[in-house]
This record gives sequence, C-alpha cells and structure tokens, in this order.
Amino acid sequence: MLDSKLELDNKQKMCDELELNHVLDRDITHLSGGELQRFAIAMSCIQKADVYMFDEPSSYLDIKQRLKAAEVIRSLLTPDCYVVAVEHDLSVLDYLSDFICCLYGKPSMYGVVTMPYSVREENLRFREESLSFKMVENAEELLVDKTRHYSYPSMTKTLGGFKLTVEGGSFTDSEIIVMLGENGTGKTTFVRLLAGDTPDLETDKQTLSVSLKPQTISPKFPGTVRMLLIKSIKAAFMHPQFQTDVLKPMSLENIMDQEVKTLSGGELQRVAIVLALGKPNVTVYLLDEPSSFLDSEQRIIASKVIKRFILHAKKTAFVIEHDFIMATYLADRVIVFEGQPARSATATPPQSLLSGMNRFLASLEITFRRDPTNFRPRVNKMNSIKDREQKSAGNYFFLED
Repeated sequence: MLDSKLELDNKQKMCDELELNHVLDRDITHLSGGELQRFAIAMSCIQKADVYMFDEPSSYLDIKQRLKAAEVIRSLLTPDCYVVAVEHDLSVLDYLSDFICCLYGKPSMYGVVTMPYSVREENLRFREESLSFKMVENAEELLVDKTRHYSYPSMTKTLGGFKLTVEGGSFTDSEIIVMLGENGTGKTTFVRLLAGDTPDLETDKQTLSVSLKPQTISPKFPGTVRMLLIKSIKAAFMHPQFQTDVLKPMSLENIMDQEVKTLSGGELQRVAIVLALGKPNVTVYLLDEPSSFLDSEQRIIASKVIKRFILHAKKTAFVIEHDFIMATYLADRVIVFEGQPARSATATPPQSLLSGMNRFLASLEITFRRDPTNFRPRVNKMNSIKDREQKSAGNYFFLED
C-alpha cells in the first residue's frame, strides 16, 4: 500500500523513523493500534500535497513515538505547503506547532475557532477556572498518613518470545504509581501480574484485590449507562461522596440514559474510569491509559478526580499513561520499564518522580523544561541550547525551578 501511494522519495526514511520496517510484510488487519497509527502517518507523509491534515496523530503511541511522529510531521514543511493537526496531548501539541487555533464552546451544540496565535500567547477566557499544572496543589494534600504498606516480590513472566523481569518493590496507600515505558515493554503484563495472573514461578503469585480499567474498552452491555452503573457499582453510585467526587466532575449526567453501545470513545472512557473507581472492597486500582480518547480538558479533570479519590479513599493506584502532562500530574512515584519492546524488559522498583523521570527521559534522549508562567512541562526542541545544557548537566526533567 505504501508503494501505491508513493509520490515523494521518502518511503525508506519514513519506515526507519516510524519503525515500520518489521511490519512491512504483515497484513494491515494484523497490526496493533500503535502500528496502524504509525502506518497511517506514513501513508500521509509519502504523498505530495499542498495541505497535510492529521487528526490526533498521538493516539495509541507511547511518549517516544509521539515525539518521533511530531518530528516526522514537522519534516513535511516546505515553503509552499501547510500542515494542520488536531491534538489533545498538550506536550505533543506544543512540540509540533508553530501556531495554534483554540476551539471552544459547548460540545455537540456549537464551537468557536480563535485566530491563529503563536504557541505561547493565546489566552482567552472561556473556562470557569484556569488550567493549572502544579504538581501538588497545596501542602495539605501531602499530609496524608500512609498506614498500610504492601510489597511484591521479584518475579518473571514469559509470554511467547517476550520476557518481563519485575524487580521487587513496595507501595503504600494513598499513593499513585505511574508506569513509564515504551509500548511493548510489558506494562499491561505487570498490571495483570498484580491482579493475580500467574508468574513463571507459581509461588510468586499475588493475591491483592484489584479493580482494573483495561486499555481497550468494548461495550457489550445491553442497556443504558445508568443500568450499567447500578448493576456494577450500586453502593458507590448511591453514595453522595462518590457522586460529588467522581460522577459529577466526570460529567456523566448527560449520558446516563444513553445506550452503552452507542457511546463515543471518550464517553466510554469516562464510564470505564468511574466503573473502575467505584468497585467495592478493593486495595489496588489499575488504570491502563485513562487519557485515551479524552480531550485535553477532560484529561485534566480525570487526573484531578483520580488523584482526589485515591487520597480520600486511602487506596493505591497503578496508572499506565503516555500523556506526559497527565503522568507528571498524577505520579507520586514511578516505575520505569527498560528493555527492548516485544523482546525483554525489566520493571524497576517504584522510585521518586524526579529520579524516575530522569531515568526514563535519559533513555529516550528527551529533555523537559518548565514553563515559568503556568508550570506546564514543555519538551525542549532536539539539540536546542536548553536541550544541550540540560543533557550535559544530567537534568532531563525539572520539578520546580
């Protein structure tokens, strides 16, 4: 298919940059979500056009692939063509764009598009409160007494040709641990091990009570959202605290009486997060990519809901997240997955946000700085002065300047 559309002499470059060489002989129906996304980007990039348009090029991609895709898309620019992209991951949007148009309004009623502004300046009041990217909103939130400590042993799990080695670690309640790693390094496998999947050595099996929000959500329930919530999480659904902390901010009221099978991706995602948080008698919540299909506004709301819920309920959450801003906002500590995707990987014990992010970003050769006005993590352009300065100092990630 790539050959049939080839109009520019860049097929090999695209296959190298987007890591498509190993899937060229495969049938398209057998590709994973991330492979399909990279293939679709390559299909657009090898054609000659005056305007290139990309709709959410970062979905299904991990952080490394997102920034690679952004570089590839930027490489299309010539003095006589335009590139237009729709993107919800704010750090990718920032890295990708020269100018930004914001769209605001009421979903499924009306929308307003602003004039193009440079990436930093656009500031219009169309939300009730400003978006803040402070890591910890205030000191009181940190003073939670962590009473229960849990630990898990070192273990291994082999799946076909892939081997995951988990180094033993521990965690406490009221804590969110974010898992960082490329696609195919065993993050979901690790989540399943915690949820009671059998590791290579039977004796290492874990017996934690777990609530899982899977990566892919397939709606099979034959009724409305309200019926699903009452059937699955009746106690939480009726509880006033859960309603104010979770249901209201996740704005499920408008879709309560819709059939589950007719929901869009973002609506399903919000329902799935609420279902996972509402499950009774659980010690550990495992959320696999809670940001996918949500827009940038909903991502920040979902992060706040998850963080507040975990603190109040005195539970632990393990979150797999590729949206960098959401990952840094949520994480108390991080587990870094290192190794070769689809071959072998090692999961480190949980470590502090700063050291974990530094270790992860060093392996990707990416540096972040913090925006002085709104504290947003921003990717440094490759080989810029700031990028080189931070790399030589070994600071890939800044918490507070």
